[in-house]
Amino acid sequence: MAELRLAFGNAAANYERGRPGWPDEIASVGGLPPEAEVLDLGAGTGKLTKVLARRFSEVTAVEPDESMRAASFLATQCCKVLEGSAEAIPLRDGWVDAVFCAESFHWFATEAALGEIARVLRRCGGLVLIWRDWWKTDPPPPKEARELMRQVYERPDLEPHTGENDAWRACFESSAFEELREEKLAPEVLELDAERLVTLILSTSVFGSLPQDELDRVEAELRRLITGEYRLPIETKLWWTRLRA
Repeated sequence: MAELRLAFGNAAANYERGRPGWPDEIASVGGLPPEAEVLDLGAGTGKLTKVLARRFSEVTAVEPDESMRAASFLATQCCKVLEGSAEAIPLRDGWVDAVFCAESFHWFATEAALGEIARVLRRCGGLVLIWRDWWKTDPPPPKEARELMRQVYERPDLEPHTGENDAWRACFESSAFEELREEKLAPEVLELDAERLVTLILSTSVFGSLPQDELDRVEAELRRLITGEYRLPIETKLWWTRLRA
């Protein structure tokens, strides 16, 4: 079974080029002061790290994949970029005021990982969880391109993950954290040409987990089939909580 959480390294370049950035308002969630020290966990190529660095005095990024880490270091040289995972965060107890997880928490939504996050947080430290829904373009891609993508998405060797539903919430039921609070962010609409849209599609773990020769074939076909201009509505979903006092 393909382990999707470890497949992003194959898509690091497409991830950095194709994924949209995050709005600055995310760094204000929970009312943390600028002197706070924060952790971007599962930081990828540093998309959120850059936003956090514009507000906070010290930002640490932790990412397990070497290729994603290298891209993050290039993009965020003012921040510490460390090898690690949610199950083994390379920081001392009580080291940060908040942990941010941008499109990553569903890959490690377990009681063990949540306990490790609690370990590195200071008293009443915050946890911010963010996802984006960006799958429906206007107009839709051509029918042949949609069929090709369906074949990739529905491969029988793919593992399920809790991002496909709300199962990630279960690990909070007996945790040290307060009840999750949902924050509403304004929707966005991106204007994309065909090249950017294909790059965005290829930035996902489902495509990154393909064997290289198969990925090359699929990319060539998508770039041939998808042409023109597209509008891409984006919905940002955000929840946050704090350690109980």
